[in-house]
Amino acid sequence: MDHLETLFSTINKGSVITVDKGILTLAKLASVNKQFNERIFPFLLNHLETCRSKEIPQHSESTLLAVSNENKEDFMNVLKKREQYLTVSQLKRVEKIFKAL
Repeated sequence: MDHLETLFSTINKGSVITVDKGILTLAKLASVNKQFNERIFPFLLNHLETCRSKEIPQHSESTLLAVSNENKEDFMNVLKKREQYLTVSQLKRVEKIFKAL
């Protein structure tokens, strides 16, 4: 947890691959325990609110690893707000996430 701010900064400034792998790594870390989740999940949600539309399906699939009963509604609300910006195929991927929840 000591280097989370460094990870957050690197993801915000990094290349596409850095962002993709960083989001997946943070989601896996957030799934480890409640303390990590409480610290990391807000960053993941903020990322989903602001990332490019074409990144939403992949990054929401990664973030799904960190979704818990406590934050499921917030996660779904962010995705619902972004639905209007998705293509048909992107929307299908997001709808699969809704079904998984």
